[in-house]
Amino acid sequence: MVVILMAAAIGGSHLVRQREQAAWRAAEQSLESSAVAVENALNRQLLQVDGALASFETLFEVARVGADQRETASRLLRGLNFQTMAFRDLLLIGPDGSIIASARSGGTHRTLPLDVATAGRAPTNLIGPLRNAVTGDWSLYVARRIPAWNGIVPVAEVPLHTLMKLLAETGVDAGTQIVLERANGQLVAALPHDELLTGKLRSPALPEQAVNGKAFLIGERRSESSTLNVARASLYGDIRVVLSAPSATLLADWRKDRRRTMLAAAVATLLLGAFAGAIFLAIRQRERADAERARAAAVLKNAIEAMSDGFVMWDENDRLVTCNQRYRELYSVSAPFMAIGAPFEEIIRRGAELGQYPQATGDLDEFVKDVVTWHRKGSGSIERLLPDGRWLLITERRTADGGIVGIRTDVTVLKAALAELAAANTRANEAFEEARRQNAALVEQESRIRFLAHHDDLTGLQNRFAFRAQIAKSLLRAAGDQGPVALLFLDLDHFKDVNDTLGHPIGDLLLLSVAERLAACVQDTGCVARLGGDEFAVLSLDPGQPQQAEALAARIIEVLSEPYLIRDRTISISASVGIAVAEGSDCDADLLLKQADLALYQAKARGRGVCCVFTAEMDEQLRARIAMEADLRKAIDERQFELAYQPIYELKSRKLCGFEALLRWHHPERGLVGPAEFVPLAEETRLIVELGESVIRQACMDAVRLPGEPRIAVNLSPVQLIFGDTVATVRDILNETGLDPARLELEITETALLANDHRNLGTLKSLKDLGVRIVLDDFGTGYSSLSHLRLFPLDKIKIDRSFVRDMTIHSDSAAIVTAVAALAAELGMATTAEGIETLDQLDAVHRAGCTEAQGFLLGEPQPILQAAHTTIFGPISSERSQTTAAPRSRLV
Repeated sequence: MVVILMAAAIGGSHLVRQREQAAWRAAEQSLESSAVAVENALNRQLLQVDGALASFETLFEVARVGADQRETASRLLRGLNFQTMAFRDLLLIGPDGSIIASARSGGTHRTLPLDVATAGRAPTNLIGPLRNAVTGDWSLYVARRIPAWNGIVPVAEVPLHTLMKLLAETGVDAGTQIVLERANGQLVAALPHDELLTGKLRSPALPEQAVNGKAFLIGERRSESSTLNVARASLYGDIRVVLSAPSATLLADWRKDRRRTMLAAAVATLLLGAFAGAIFLAIRQRERADAERARAAAVLKNAIEAMSDGFVMWDENDRLVTCNQRYRELYSVSAPFMAIGAPFEEIIRRGAELGQYPQATGDLDEFVKDVVTWHRKGSGSIERLLPDGRWLLITERRTADGGIVGIRTDVTVLKAALAELAAANTRANEAFEEARRQNAALVEQESRIRFLAHHDDLTGLQNRFAFRAQIAKSLLRAAGDQGPVALLFLDLDHFKDVNDTLGHPIGDLLLLSVAERLAACVQDTGCVARLGGDEFAVLSLDPGQPQQAEALAARIIEVLSEPYLIRDRTISISASVGIAVAEGSDCDADLLLKQADLALYQAKARGRGVCCVFTAEMDEQLRARIAMEADLRKAIDERQFELAYQPIYELKSRKLCGFEALLRWHHPERGLVGPAEFVPLAEETRLIVELGESVIRQACMDAVRLPGEPRIAVNLSPVQLIFGDTVATVRDILNETGLDPARLELEITETALLANDHRNLGTLKSLKDLGVRIVLDDFGTGYSSLSHLRLFPLDKIKIDRSFVRDMTIHSDSAAIVTAVAALAAELGMATTAEGIETLDQLDAVHRAGCTEAQGFLLGEPQPILQAAHTTIFGPISSERSQTTAAPRSRLV
């Protein structure tokens, strides 16, 4: 095969060289023939032009036109017809080099190149190449002397691009360059045109011996830059024709033939090589196939043995082909009978006889028959129990050749897991059911929450939030075609007494009954709301307000005032109603609620159990109240309040024993504002907590500055006990000022004791533990109860001025004062008589057994400096005049 390939390579190389030589000779002959054709065409064109110029003398003589006649000569030249000649223009040039006549219109006005202008004096008759100044093209000028014309020379302008185009029509091959050059190497014209070299010398110039019409090579034949050239001299002077063709173009066909030859040789070589390789590979493939079969058999055997499951294979006659060790271990009882070629039925029967199959408890033949029948189906899976309690999953599939492949998988753990999974699924279902029940409960709870967001939890009526939104909607509708909207604001009179005496459960049942009666009084229960506590509201949308609202209020008061039977208890209670009517478009829900609330306040002030309609005067009062509240807040921030101190004397020793701190507000615009005007507002807005704290702090600071150790009495509001941290406040103030706690007396009214018995009792006991003295003020004017004297930690009782004033007039008042003083003495408490304004009143309270006295007779409220002066001159003057003074004003 190697020899054949070498011979083919040598033969192919020789054939390629022969074809190259033949192609090169053909190229030389073709190029030489083309050079002859181009030379002939050039000579023919130049001879035609030269002959035309030679005929000018005869033509002018026949036409009887002189060569020096410019216009006539130009017309004659323009009339000549030389269509086959390659010239642009025919000229007559004078001895001075000017143009006498031209075959082109206007040709006599242009300037000729110097070489052409002197053509009559030069021996040559071919001038150029020169660039035409008008057209910019390169031209060759042909001149011919006529002796009889006295120096006038005919000249023909031949455009080189036209001349080269005529030369190219001789059939020169594509890619061949045609060059006209002079003997000195000056390039006259080239095709393709070379603008840069035209008219310049080519270096190097062709030697004279090369201009013989024979082809010659420049460069190496097989070089891409080499060219085959032919040079021929023309009939005119030193003008010669040079044809050049690239070697690569000339040998292009040969190269294609060479590639085809080499390709054919390569294909043949490949085919021969492939044939030899195929024989070699066939031999090697057979060897590898044998080795692969041996290896695959070993791999298959190892894979079968490495399987965690039992593997077995039976042939088409149900005889054992192979099985792995795991299979033998699973069927350990039948393993001794598992020989290659043993029938399936025989192995099953002998294993069943030895107890391999716990399922074979009945007819043995019947069991074997069932097993064989299932086995021969060759598809499906079945579970069987082994003697040791394990479970096997038996899977069998029939092969393409009719055999059967079987897999034995131990599924004992899987069955246990499935059992656990089933139990877990049961538990999950139970959990899901529980979650469903909880979700239903949550949905119900959410629905309840949504309901409670807009309804009262106790009565099921609308709450304040929802009712306010309904008021706003009603006001919007009222701005259209509906009439005015009326709002009824009501609460139950003395409902707190029911809670305090009968308990909150009875109070809640009472509120439910009130809500039912209230809903029965109106047509639309959606217009009824519980705003909180014992406050209810009704929206009246009937025309004819406020008359309809007043009639509805009267009906509500009448219905709600009827006795209630709750848990075998009869409860009587009344209701007060405030009415506000939205008549203007500028009224909003908040303003309407405020107006109704103010009207309710006025109704309660009129005696309760009545209704009151909001009026403009109430609005003025509301505005005044708002202004007063703003001034009160500003007064607290700017400390516009002052304390005045009224002395308190001990009757037995007739000496000063203390002062009561009374609050004064000096308003920068209103002047002195009495406590009766601003204290109720301060309590309602809870500003009394901050104001009361500042009073206690200032009183304690002033007490420290007083000489001696007089006590300082400060009044506590019920609001301070409910909403303020009074114990912590008093403790901090005593620590800041250093005042002895025994010198501080805190006065409370019986109203404060009734407000919240249990909480107030704890607060008073804590104050008592600080060492502060507790005084019950205005005893006898409120809900006086002797149990208060027993339950609350009181140190002193102050008898109200109304009893003191009537002691000298009414004996019963004197008896009451005497009894209270005696009772206080038995309980270890001091008694202070308030409002002493005459000496007779002073003597009367002294005889009644009171221990202390206070009033205008004994001293008016004074600033701290004057109070200090009173301390210095403390004993009561016997000459003090018996006068009557105005009632005092103090912080309640």
